[in-house]
Amino acid sequence: MGVPDWQRATVISGRTARRLLDAAEGPLTASLDLGRNRHEVMVEAGALGLPDGQHVARGDLADAFSAPEDCIELRAGECRKVYRYDESLHKYYKLFQPFEDRPPTIVINGATMHPIVGVDPWEGTASMVAAVPRRGEQCLDTCCGLGYSAQMLAATRFEHVTTCEVDGNVLAVAAVNPWSEGLFGASNVRVLATDLREFVAGSPAGSLDCVFHDPPTVYQAGELYAGELYEEFFRVLAPGGMLYHYVGAPGARRGQDYARGVMRRLTEAGFVRVRRVPGGVLGIRPRG
Repeated sequence: MGVPDWQRATVISGRTARRLLDAAEGPLTASLDLGRNRHEVMVEAGALGLPDGQHVARGDLADAFSAPEDCIELRAGECRKVYRYDESLHKYYKLFQPFEDRPPTIVINGATMHPIVGVDPWEGTASMVAAVPRRGEQCLDTCCGLGYSAQMLAATRFEHVTTCEVDGNVLAVAAVNPWSEGLFGASNVRVLATDLREFVAGSPAGSLDCVFHDPPTVYQAGELYAGELYEEFFRVLAPGGMLYHYVGAPGARRGQDYARGVMRRLTEAGFVRVRRVPGGVLGIRPRG
C-alpha cells in the first residue's frame, strides 16, 4: 500500500451531525471540514443541502455514526464513518474528534495517537515542535500518523521534511482528514510509505539536522525505543544535530518513568545535553 492521493472530503463530527439532524428547516452554519472553515447548510425536511449542491439524506447521516467523536464523510447517496479494519493486522482505525470543530486524532485498536486530555491534537503537537530549539535544512519525522508534526516542522523549522509511515491504513485515514491537507500539499514535505528503520539504515551518515521521533507508546512499539535505533539516529545526524523523542507519561500512575530509561540509552548512544522537554526528551549530537 503506497502513499494515497489527497482527497478534499466533506467530513463532520458526530456532534455536528446531531446538531444538523436536530435543527429546524432552514439555513444553518456549521463546519464541513472538522472546524477549519464555516459553511452554510440548508436543512430540509428529508435532506441536508450542501454548498456544492449535493443533498445528503438525513436518514443516511443518522445511520452513519454512533458517538459524538465519530467523524463522518458525507457524499450524495452515502454517508460513512471514517473507519478501516485490516483483517491481516487485526486492527481497526478511525478518525476521532475529541472536541467539536478542533483537529481530530486517529484511534488504533482503542488507543489514541495524540494526547487529548485538556489539549487538542494540534495544540499538543505544536508544544512538541516548539521544543525543537533551532532551525535547519533536513528533518526526519519518523512516524507520520496524520501528519501534524510534519506540517508544523516544515512550516516553522526546516526547509525539507521527510516523514515515514509504515501503516498504509493510517495514510488512508489521513488522506480524508481535512487537517492533514498540508501533509500532501506542501512542496517541502516528502511522505514515504516505509518503515522508519529502513529509511534510517539507508541514509548517509551526517545527512540530517533533526530527527523528530514521535513513536507509539512503548507498549505498542517497544522496538522504537531500543538503543540500536538511537545509535542509528546518532549516525545519520550531522554534528550539532538534534533528536526530539516524544515519550509521554505511560505508567506514571504506577511510578514508572520511561523517559529516564530513554535518556540513559540516548546518552549511551553518544548524545549529549540530554534533557527533558515538553512531551519527551531532547538530545544533541556533539560537534567534536
